[in-house]
Amino acid sequence: MLLALAALVCWTWYPIRNAAWVQRHPQVGAGTWATAQGLATLPLAASGMALYLLATGALASEAPLGPRPGHYLGLMLAIGLLASWLGTLCWNQASRLLPTSLMGQLIVFETLAALAYGFVHRGALPDLTTWAGIALLVAGVVAGTRACSSGPTQPA
Repeated sequence: MLLALAALVCWTWYPIRNAAWVQRHPQVGAGTWATAQGLATLPLAASGMALYLLATGALASEAPLGPRPGHYLGLMLAIGLLASWLGTLCWNQASRLLPTSLMGQLIVFETLAALAYGFVHRGALPDLTTWAGIALLVAGVVAGTRACSSGPTQPA
């Protein structure tokens, strides 16, 4: 529960701070800022992977990256470039163009996408409680979007 609350704090803080930064620095392109964010997080991800390999003893095995290390590294590269970098690039551009209050609402779609991917992967449909949660998330975004559209049009 504490990790979930910590994640909530992080995902509330990030769109606000990121939008403020890109709006204060229009001379820095969305791609440059996405690259800087990726280069800053790459050492953290590599350190986390190294710690995992050490903690699980997988580093001592013959194939610490699995039976097909080339396949694993290719997937990680694709995820890093397509999901992380391209996603951050699009997010930074949207943060420059849309009000911060709207960007905070739209981050909910990352959660909805993760739910969709998870249920597709499991080959299952959400239960009634999950459907209710999804409906509440979407209703919250719709209400927030309507509130933003009726307010000032300048980015916050």
